[in-house]
Amino acid sequence: MALGPIHCGSFLLLAATVLLLVSTISAPVIDNISFLNITQNRAKATLGVFGYCSNINSNNHGCTPSQLGYDIASVSTITGWDYQNGHLETLTKALILHPIATGLAFLSFLIALCSDRLGFLFASLIALLAFIVSLAALVIDFVLFGIIKHEINDNTSAQASFGTAIWLTLAATIVLFFSTFVVCFSCCTNRRRSRDRELGGGYASGGYVGNQGPVMGQTYPTTTTRKQHFWNRNKNVY
Repeated sequence: MALGPIHCGSFLLLAATVLLLVSTISAPVIDNISFLNITQNRAKATLGVFGYCSNINSNNHGCTPSQLGYDIASVSTITGWDYQNGHLETLTKALILHPIATGLAFLSFLIALCSDRLGFLFASLIALLAFIVSLAALVIDFVLFGIIKHEINDNTSAQASFGTAIWLTLAATIVLFFSTFVVCFSCCTNRRRSRDRELGGGYASGGYVGNQGPVMGQTYPTTTTRKQHFWNRNKNVY
């Protein structure tokens, strides 16, 4: 396995996977991790990927079952204002993109960690796909929860604010964007290192014979020049 950039790319992919995973296990799985927080006096509601939790700070605390899509209007029990919007309820089903992006990021991490040469290129393509899915999920998050936040703050006495999960998704999307290029760059650098090792092996094995010095262990014929005395230098001239 190549050293260098591949470790950086794998680390980025792992970081993106963890960030997306934490945002995915938001309310109702973990009630304090949410995309949107709604507070009314001492009561608090948190909205996540597969449902929401209401009245977290009171004795009437309860969370919906984990499901694909949920009714936004039912959160009105904490705000005292009934907001009906069937389009938003349908849009909550698109939050399934979060676990899909998590799975793609993790798959790209495994491929990058165990691959060599062209495997890095394949991992970068999976990372690019994970980035696109994560970006789509992020846009849906801001549209969906942004509308709810605006409606609650403008029409009720409750206060709504973006939660931790939406910022984790934003961070994961940025990390996936850079990791795509880092892992792709690893493919190029590893190819170049392999080519350099092959060329270096040719020199070491004696494959290239031009301008080489003596090879260790090989004998060459030697010629010796006998020194002549000055009275014999002109001998046999005639």
